[in-house]
Amino acid sequence: MGGMAVILVGLALASVLKGASDPVDTTPAPPCPFGFVDNVGDAERIREQLRAVPEGAELLGALRREVRFCFGTIDVPVVTEGRLLVLDARASVPEQAARVGHLLHHVTEGMPFPDDVPADADCDAILETAIEREAEAYALEVRLRQAVDLDPDRYEFEPAARRASGRAQVALVERYLREHPSGAPNMDPLIAGYRQRCEVERAEAGSASSP
Repeated sequence: MGGMAVILVGLALASVLKGASDPVDTTPAPPCPFGFVDNVGDAERIREQLRAVPEGAELLGALRREVRFCFGTIDVPVVTEGRLLVLDARASVPEQAARVGHLLHHVTEGMPFPDDVPADADCDAILETAIEREAEAYALEVRLRQAVDLDPDRYEFEPAARRASGRAQVALVERYLREHPSGAPNMDPLIAGYRQRCEVERAEAGSASSP
């Protein structure tokens, strides 16, 4: 038992040291897009809501770059440029916090779509990565919504997702995304959009590399 305790302590310390050594991007985030404003007070209220939930606090602690909270009118909040959280000012703080958790998952774990698509890109593989990352982010959003006592009524899959856990929860959302490539209530046409974007950017890269 003593040896196992030493190993566990060593692993925990290594994890802490790794997190502390990760590079931090100290450059300021870009300005908000037209029609959206950076409201520091509203952003802090969202952060406070996230800090009150273990998974939310973990997300905030994992941030290695500055992000900007941009408030305006948007039906489906998104993250742009990997750092701008474009949020709906009409939503309640708990609603905003749960969605921000989804978006911060993309910031900390990797955006669903790559920055560059080369001429020889495998769009099927890119799409599979996008589906997996989106499913993980939606599953997290569902858990955060439940943690802040929101009704399971934003997404059609939400009631079933709340009854699942772990990998089964993510797999449930993955299936839903595959079955609804052109979008669904409160969801953009993610899968169809990623597919089209990959094919267009791959073709453009091929044209640019042609003599």
